[in-house]
Amino acid sequence: MTRPLIASFVGCIDGEVSRDEALRAYRAAEEQHGIRIHDDHDARVAPGAFKPHMPISEERVRTLTRSWEQFDRALEPLGRAAERQLVIRSLGPFITDTGLWVAGADLADDHLFIFRSGEVGSWTAEQWDQHLANWAAVTQYQGRDEWTAERLVEQMSRAPRYREWTALLRSIISEARGSPVRSA
Repeated sequence: MTRPLIASFVGCIDGEVSRDEALRAYRAAEEQHGIRIHDDHDARVAPGAFKPHMPISEERVRTLTRSWEQFDRALEPLGRAAERQLVIRSLGPFITDTGLWVAGADLADDHLFIFRSGEVGSWTAEQWDQHLANWAAVTQYQGRDEWTAERLVEQMSRAPRYREWTALLRSIISEARGSPVRSA
């Protein structure tokens, strides 16, 4: 079953839905789930999930992620159990509800995830794929519970028009954050 957000992306690609409509649908999904995704980020600077020592703005978090030393002074790792709970509580439902089952190499490696609850996710492709595989197993995605990161990435990449709508997703994320639109 194609989720409404993915359907709006495919409709945009086909010229049946305006880009503004696709952008509004994406922003609504972020708002509903309390997740904001930012592009132009290197997950190798601070891989994992973190929480700030004190409340800080999204823009400050984005600035901090460009320097490990600054990031390390302002945020601390969540720990494995808390990171797993973040995936279960926020990231997994966002992925399931939107249909944004996207391989880490196509999204997480260079995107930053800021959660309304204050946590920050900065995952390498491998970490992202493992989190999604665990979520897929727990929720029995497509009726299966034996998901591995490799099997899930293979499955995702075979989704209809995956390359087209993931390219549009990346462009929509840039536009949602006010960045210049990159060619898809």
